[in-house]
Amino acid sequence: MSALNNIFFWIAVVLSVITVYKMYLSRRTTGFAAREFHIPETVYPIAFALAVFIAVFVRIYQFGSVPGGFNQDGAMAAVDAKALADYGTDRFGMRLPVHLTGWGYGQMSALLSYLMVPFIKLAGLTPVTARLPQLLASLAGLICLYLFIRDAFNKEAALVVFFFAAVNPWHILQSRWALDCNLYPHFFMMGIYFLHRALNKKRRRLCLCISMILFGLCMYCYGISIYTMPLFLLLACIYLLAGKKISVRDALLAFVVYVAVAWPFIAVMAINFFQWDSIETPLFTLPYFPDSVRSNDILFFSDHVFTQLADNFKSLVNITLLQKKDLPWNDVEHFGTMYLFSIPFAVAGLCSLFGELRRKAGGTFVLLFLLTGIWCGLMTRNVNVNRLNIIYYPIIILAGIGIYEVIRRISLHRIEWGLSAAYCLSFVLFAHTYFTDYADYMAYFNFKDFSDAVSSIKEDPARKFYITPDCRHEGASPASEILTMFWHETDAEYYQNKATPAGWLPYSEKYTYKLISELSIRPEEDAVYVITADDLVYFDSSLFSFQQFGTYYVVRNLYSRPKTFAG
Repeated sequence: MSALNNIFFWIAVVLSVITVYKMYLSRRTTGFAAREFHIPETVYPIAFALAVFIAVFVRIYQFGSVPGGFNQDGAMAAVDAKALADYGTDRFGMRLPVHLTGWGYGQMSALLSYLMVPFIKLAGLTPVTARLPQLLASLAGLICLYLFIRDAFNKEAALVVFFFAAVNPWHILQSRWALDCNLYPHFFMMGIYFLHRALNKKRRRLCLCISMILFGLCMYCYGISIYTMPLFLLLACIYLLAGKKISVRDALLAFVVYVAVAWPFIAVMAINFFQWDSIETPLFTLPYFPDSVRSNDILFFSDHVFTQLADNFKSLVNITLLQKKDLPWNDVEHFGTMYLFSIPFAVAGLCSLFGELRRKAGGTFVLLFLLTGIWCGLMTRNVNVNRLNIIYYPIIILAGIGIYEVIRRISLHRIEWGLSAAYCLSFVLFAHTYFTDYADYMAYFNFKDFSDAVSSIKEDPARKFYITPDCRHEGASPASEILTMFWHETDAEYYQNKATPAGWLPYSEKYTYKLISELSIRPEEDAVYVITADDLVYFDSSLFSFQQFGTYYVVRNLYSRPKTFAG
């Protein structure tokens, strides 16, 4: 794969350099105009349908089981979603919080949990119902991406960009698991589409209001929206007013709608910045998080601003231009976020936007979207793919536009077929890796063995569960409890010790999360243990049965409950 990446990369560099040079010549000398790239009316629907099929299929194939197990942050969002579905509170009993209590002390965006509620109401708490909102938001983002490029540029460019997005590694990966912050780029993209639609006279103010609602909801997707979303809106407003594309009245209407949606989140940020008390209103709760430390990630609050800025810039370049390996769940090795050879095309696309497309409002929106992503990378400590997720839609657009310009400006016979073949081959290799080797790799990081073990005891009649907190790493980890609550569909009021089913012990007595080495193991106790393989030495094989789940075991007491289990 490395050799193939190198070949494709240098081909992309050569094609992009020639394209940029021809764009330059076309603005200074006659005779270098780009050719028309026209897709026949009979072919276009077929090509578009194929792209849609690929986009949907690769995102729903083995959905819920790949990646295996479940991410701990996604599990926490889902557990809170179940509590909201059942009682209108989070798992701690806070009524309709605007922001969630991450890991019992910090902050976590709430929109994903609220979007999970109807699916959990209909079909219970499962990996599928927990991941569906992210999948649907991702598909909605793709649809709005296509419609935006079609309206802003033309339908041929839209098809190229859509095809590139359909097979894009970043877009595929984030659509298949539940993480609150990954909603942000999709709501941003949807907002930009409707904002651009608002520039047309037909239903102008309706589209403007819809865009502001979506931008307002962005604030509930990810905390960094507090210093990224307003920047984009301010720059867009200045551009639109200066170009007389909207009126002052329209701008005021947009401001009112945006603030009407976003003010509870802004109020939560103010409460936590000024350390005010939580506020409970008749509609929702504005919480204060006394132990939160996330503000330290923002450059403004750094003790070493210039050193941190340099580090942030380095991280920004590594994650975007160089596509260096990030956290395991954010990219697949050898494929990066965009395929490693796509960045030269993105540079060509950027040059195109600064060229003949600069007069288009859509091109300006893309540039402002990109600038907002760069601002995010510079202001946020050591960004990774998740923290920088809003930059990927503009890069996808730039790469797609760059490919479109290569096709238009380089006179090679059927060059579009060659580029399509390169991306199809890369996509096939990526998909094969994702559903085989990478799926096995991610099963470890998503706690699959541990999840299988705790899932197996969900209906066990034992009075007590002793569960190791060592669900993946050495030492105690709070992830084991939230994962157990997810797989056991733990009732929020039972977790709060408010309601205990008949014949059960209270939650705090039934579930114990301790290292097995810290327990006093009694063979006569009616208990089940979830342990690591290293903990087997603490159990007498003549008194206990052992059920293996990879590197974890479920241990049952034979003395108090004479049963046999497959080992």
